[in-house]
Amino acid sequence: MPAGKLWKLEGMVEEKNYFGLLLFFSAALFLPFLGARDFWAPVEPRYAEIARVMLSKGEWITPTVNGDLYTDKPILYFWLVLLFSKLAGGVNEWTVRLPSALSAMGLVLTVYGLGRDFFRPRVGFLAGLICGTSTRVLWEGRWAHTDMLFAFFFTLSLYFLSRAILKEGRSRDFLFAYALMALATLTKGLIGIVLPGLIVMAFVALRREWRRLLEWRWVTGTALFLLIAAPWFSFVTAATGGQWLKEFILFHHFQRYAGEVGHREPFYYYLVNFPADFLPWTIFAIPALYNQRKKLACFRRPIPLFFFLWFAVIFVFFNLSHSKRALYLLPAFPPAALFVAQYFEQLRDNDLPQDSLYRWPAYGFFSVLGLAGLLLPAATWFFQKDLIAISLPTSLFMAGGAWLALLSIRRQLPFLALFSTALTVLLTMVYTAGWILPAIDLYKSPRPFALQVRKLVPPEEPLFIYADTMNDFNFYLERETVPVLSSPEQLERAISQMHRVYLLIRDRDLQRLRVPKEPRILGEAPVGGKKWRLAVWIREN
Repeated sequence: MPAGKLWKLEGMVEEKNYFGLLLFFSAALFLPFLGARDFWAPVEPRYAEIARVMLSKGEWITPTVNGDLYTDKPILYFWLVLLFSKLAGGVNEWTVRLPSALSAMGLVLTVYGLGRDFFRPRVGFLAGLICGTSTRVLWEGRWAHTDMLFAFFFTLSLYFLSRAILKEGRSRDFLFAYALMALATLTKGLIGIVLPGLIVMAFVALRREWRRLLEWRWVTGTALFLLIAAPWFSFVTAATGGQWLKEFILFHHFQRYAGEVGHREPFYYYLVNFPADFLPWTIFAIPALYNQRKKLACFRRPIPLFFFLWFAVIFVFFNLSHSKRALYLLPAFPPAALFVAQYFEQLRDNDLPQDSLYRWPAYGFFSVLGLAGLLLPAATWFFQKDLIAISLPTSLFMAGGAWLALLSIRRQLPFLALFSTALTVLLTMVYTAGWILPAIDLYKSPRPFALQVRKLVPPEEPLFIYADTMNDFNFYLERETVPVLSSPEQLERAISQMHRVYLLIRDRDLQRLRVPKEPRILGEAPVGGKKWRLAVWIREN
């Protein structure tokens, strides 16, 4: 393609269309085929079951799962699922994931607002594309988790805080920020107010602007925060005799952060996971960081300092925690996206050279991507021949997108490289959601085995599960409670006391099990890489 035509393609997007284009792009990225695949363990079936039970009981205060109080997360995500499920006529894959998808769209548009208000509208547009197509945001926007909803409320609260602090916006911006922090707290807990508080207090401390704290409408803002967040916490505390609040604060906040429980990971965990989760934009973040070393003085200015602290405080806060998960850093993606977007803006305006550090990592990455696309059909043929047909479009998207990105970099058209990368991610993700992920249901979904179990076990008969508390089967079994037998002694007791005992058990546990009587195996199936069996013991009269 001639260079002149490439330049024309690069300049097609006009400023007045930025918001509408991002709205359309994010909708195309997160909404299509949202319910095409089943729920995958461990979190999705659990969230779906919590919502199913609440909807069936007309319960809006106390979440439970498998008969137990659910204290991991507050209520707001489940309220949204209940609302969508009522409108749709029932809880399903689409209604359970929709809050995450809409939150991801909101996050993209909020990032655009940040870039528009504090840098340039074009920086906001590029940052929205970058944030939405980064690996972690893309995945969490299509997954039933509270984290994307939290990231949206958190980012929107900092948007209004930054407007009030950095641009001396209207005082009601503080009130919007307090309200959004309350919603973030109702979504994930105390970090909804702790993280924004740490960021703005670090900013005030480094700027030594303590007197400005008096302008932050503390009294009205605190009252608004409590008006939104406090009622549900009060109701659930009263309904559970204080148990919910005690477990939520002590176990899911302090003990997890201190490392007594939770996902224990080494200190370098985020140094490895964040670059992987920020792909494909990590390739451009590396030269952006290198070039920024010459401009450290810019952090003396309020706006660069604020966005640096936004990323740094979140990174350090969760790095100090012994319990680490990659998705915890979702709130740090907006400043990272804005940082890379500014780098592309500087490349486009020739404020920075398109040097070897920009070109060669990109050449390497997109060459590998293109080669992987070309080899994908052969690899699919070798490992899973029945999926060869659905692998071909993915191969085309990967190879074609990589070729266009390489050509753009060679012709020194950074915006076209960015747009082609974002478009490649969009096409690949939509096709993956519609065709590839549903094909993987065979290996990941508990639905087929659960439906088999429902046919074999009468609804009035008790069904147990052995040594498993992941709640993978409750939703598709449509059983509010599947009691857990955690030891051979408990199983023997059940066999001795009941005429018939149905048991869901993993194959490896069944092989190790030592009970006086061998069970009859009624069915088996792989679920999530594990082989499950339905066993039954029948006591003779």
